[in-house]
Amino acid sequence: MFTLKEDVLHDYEFLLKRLYEKVPAPASSGERFIMPRADVIHIGNHTIIRNFKEIADRVRRDPRLLQRYLLKELATAGTYDENTGALSINIRITASSINLLLERFVKQYVLCPTCGRPDTRLIKKGKVFILKCEACGAEQPLKPF
Repeated sequence: MFTLKEDVLHDYEFLLKRLYEKVPAPASSGERFIMPRADVIHIGNHTIIRNFKEIADRVRRDPRLLQRYLLKELATAGTYDENTGALSINIRITASSINLLLERFVKQYVLCPTCGRPDTRLIKKGKVFILKCEACGAEQPLKPF
């Protein structure tokens, strides 16, 4: 019958402690990621997202990148005002549709597909964007947009 000796057990505990010291701590505290809802107003045939800068900051993405995604998905033009942090879209669209597009953006381009955390950043290699997770270290190429 096999028995563990105390020195082997001690070595195991020492190695386990050393492993936990070397593994980086998670970038976030583990609370659930909650994205703010779009604050939408309509002026004629234009839709304005007043808290667009806040949304881009929360998902840790450049507002220009998020603007490019939304405008391509909506197949329309629009302008981003850096002074007010608002995005003006040249069509009339409901707030629920915008929130749905934002949730899809977060799922595809923010959340890590491996661990599900929002602690990611985009790295551009040539023409390809790579989603790099700061929590688990996973990398995944993304669809262009």
